[in-house]
Amino acid sequence: MSLSTALNIASSGLGAAALKTGVTSQNIANADRPGFTRKSVSTITTASGQVRAGSIDRSVDAMLTRLDRAGKSKLAAHATVAEGISAYTSHLGQPSDATSPAAHVEKLRAALATLAGFPDQEAAQLQVVSMAKAAASNLRDLSGTLDSVAREVDLNLRYDVTAVNDAMQELAQLNRRVGTPTEPLDETRRADRMGELVDIVSEYMDIQTVTTGQGVVNLYTASGVELVVRDKVFDVSYDGTSGTLRAGTVDITLGVPGRALTGGTLAGLIELNNRMVPAFRDQLDGMAAALVQGFEAANPIAPGGRGLFTDAGGVFSAALQPGLAGRLTVNAALDPDFGGNPSLLQSGGLPGVPASDASRIDAMTQVFSQVVTVDTGGLGTTLTLADLAPTLVGNQQRVRANAEAAATTSRTASDTVSAARGNFEGVNIDDEMQKLLLVQQSYAANAKVLTTVTNMLDTLLAAV
Repeated sequence: MSLSTALNIASSGLGAAALKTGVTSQNIANADRPGFTRKSVSTITTASGQVRAGSIDRSVDAMLTRLDRAGKSKLAAHATVAEGISAYTSHLGQPSDATSPAAHVEKLRAALATLAGFPDQEAAQLQVVSMAKAAASNLRDLSGTLDSVAREVDLNLRYDVTAVNDAMQELAQLNRRVGTPTEPLDETRRADRMGELVDIVSEYMDIQTVTTGQGVVNLYTASGVELVVRDKVFDVSYDGTSGTLRAGTVDITLGVPGRALTGGTLAGLIELNNRMVPAFRDQLDGMAAALVQGFEAANPIAPGGRGLFTDAGGVFSAALQPGLAGRLTVNAALDPDFGGNPSLLQSGGLPGVPASDASRIDAMTQVFSQVVTVDTGGLGTTLTLADLAPTLVGNQQRVRANAEAAATTSRTASDTVSAARGNFEGVNIDDEMQKLLLVQQSYAANAKVLTTVTNMLDTLLAAV
């Protein structure tokens, strides 16, 4: 081997060692950074014995990445639904709780039963009015809580749509830069960022990717709707009036056959906005309607014919049932706080009714055992008023329990895949330090050869 050949081999070894040192050092420095994947340098030995860096490779497993993103999308949808329902059902309580609608209806029934035995007793009359006001207040509060959840859901939908579009715009910008000359490490950093952006989008919606041979990442929904194609972005939009999500011009709202989102926070929020919150509201309105209509029919208070409960002071109208739970009030003619007289419960506002006449009170107590005739929001068509409240509470709490169970199952599966992906892509500090020691030894050996060859050349030159 000539001295010049030895010099070239040693120089190439130093260059390869320097690159490996830089890559390994970056692995160590970024070990805890989200989205960073472990890098490694491949080397090639030429026919002349020189060492050249082949490529800088990212530790990525396509299968694990795809499964992790799908799992996170599913988890995000289930967790969003569970959290949204819980924000309401925590105020609803269980059927046996003293603050639940079921408990308030039972307290009203008990107060009316007491009044039936003592129809002319003012204390018993006041107790009925008090229990009715508590029941009405409870339904109004629950309706208000649902309204708050609906507003929060709508706001989060708008925030998430903005976040998705921002991520897709950045991904399109990085796609434009694919193919432009750059340093190998810069290419891997760009690939990391592109992967991180896709991960971000996958938590908002279920997606799939197609990566070209040049490294361009094209992004689609799981059903194949275009989101990012090279540098073109099909922005996601949300219409709060219709509750519709679109990608470009394509409707991807939950429930649309063949195109709908099924994962991510956007799917969960649409599920809450378009299905669950309206269903819960319909059931509350059905409960309120049963109270207004039932007592109005049993004991219409003259004049006006309003019953114990009213629709913001008015009589019952099936056409106005939507939103009734938020307007439910006790008849002001019976409420002393508004100058009313609770003795009208016994007389019905009619003159000449004996103080001992309990017929109207008895009619009101029978309301609880009669099948309700109003729309109950899907709870059933054979329920009595006494059964309606516990059925409502039990049904809504069951929906919450199912949502939480689905979220727990999804979290277990997602965490398992995420851990496997993290182990494959992540940085092990001990391994990287060992690599650094080996590179250091290689660097020292090549430096020793270089020094020796230099000394030999100096000796030869001095001998001439």
